[in-house]
Amino acid sequence: MTAKFSVRALAALAIWAIPEAAASVLPATRPPRVGFTDTVTSHVIPMARHDVPGSHDIHLRRRATNVSTSLTNVHDVYYIIDLLVGKEIIPVSIDTGSSDTWMKPDCGLGEGLKGELSGGIVPNVSFGRQYADGTFVEGYFGFEDVTVGGLTAKRQRLGIVNNTYWQGDGRVSGLLGLAYPYMTSLDGPYETQPLYDPVFTTLWKEKLISPMFSIALSRHVDQSPTQSPVDPSLETSYLALGGLPPVSYDEDSWARTPIQDMSTLKAWGITTKEHGLYILTAEAYVYGNANGTFTVTGEGLSRNVSQFPVTIDAGATLTYMPTILAKKLYASFDPPAELIAYGLYYAKCNAKVPQFGVQFGGKIFWMAPEDLLRQSARDPTKEWCRVGVTDSDSIDPILGVTFLNSVVAVFDVEHHEMRFASRTKY
Repeated sequence: MTAKFSVRALAALAIWAIPEAAASVLPATRPPRVGFTDTVTSHVIPMARHDVPGSHDIHLRRRATNVSTSLTNVHDVYYIIDLLVGKEIIPVSIDTGSSDTWMKPDCGLGEGLKGELSGGIVPNVSFGRQYADGTFVEGYFGFEDVTVGGLTAKRQRLGIVNNTYWQGDGRVSGLLGLAYPYMTSLDGPYETQPLYDPVFTTLWKEKLISPMFSIALSRHVDQSPTQSPVDPSLETSYLALGGLPPVSYDEDSWARTPIQDMSTLKAWGITTKEHGLYILTAEAYVYGNANGTFTVTGEGLSRNVSQFPVTIDAGATLTYMPTILAKKLYASFDPPAELIAYGLYYAKCNAKVPQFGVQFGGKIFWMAPEDLLRQSARDPTKEWCRVGVTDSDSIDPILGVTFLNSVVAVFDVEHHEMRFASRTKY
């Protein structure tokens, strides 16, 4: 399974002019609500992190276009939970960059749905999603009870896939989308269908949880195909429904920022003020070296205060930044990072790693050095390691797993805002 960036590329991205500035931080776009009162929820699902080793030139035939395409995966990461679908346990990866929940029983994927859907299928309506990395899924819709974290979404609408361009690894059988309902009406040739409530939306509308969820991703790797993804003795990654996960974080680091509506993504050509993805606007991006010492405040580092939309996507391994900003960051490595292959940048595995942080609500959230230079993702010589930030090029900017590893991220759909706290070292 390749890194999935669930942000549709409808047109070429605008080229942002990104000035460097040492000026004061831009103010938040709206006054913050008072206090941070989130508490740990009992509806917590441990997640297994799974790393897919690098593979090259995996030739698959896309039936939709009947052309051969090379699907390249260079050590991608995703997080797995178990869903109870009817009476069957289905392992799926989580994704905050899409809304549908879908599954498939074969074609190299993991243990999948075998029985019939108790609620039947949706007649004369096709299911199809096209993702920005070229992967796609096609099939039909049906209804079944879905249980996650001890909560059951009754007669939940699901996508059942019978045709896909997706690299299976024998472990995961589908995907749990956690974005807004608006995204269920988009993508590919199926944009005219009415939207529907995804699993998370169904749960909060039925008042089973507060209308929020949070995630805490870990760098712990569980690569055994037979290991249950819900073994709490191994996992320290969590999806928490209705509250916070049971992890340690810096209480004084909480910050909030509004979720932007879909019209913010200008290249998509969408004018609606509906919320769809978790789109934010950072106050600043801070990077560079400060005499070889770490600075919490960012003093002595370069500060980029450009205002551009960035999507929070737990289904994307890397963080994607505009070209000018990304190249400034690559030059901050010592020696500098270089473009090696497949549009990805690598630096010497023993290079001095700069700082890189994203500022929301007046607080800077720093990407950990081990995420900025990924020692587990090496080229064939084992001397070059993959940089955790890459050039956004043909897709919208994304804060992916390499950023999310360092924070607790709260997705509050009632107030249309996100909240972040810095994780303590783990």
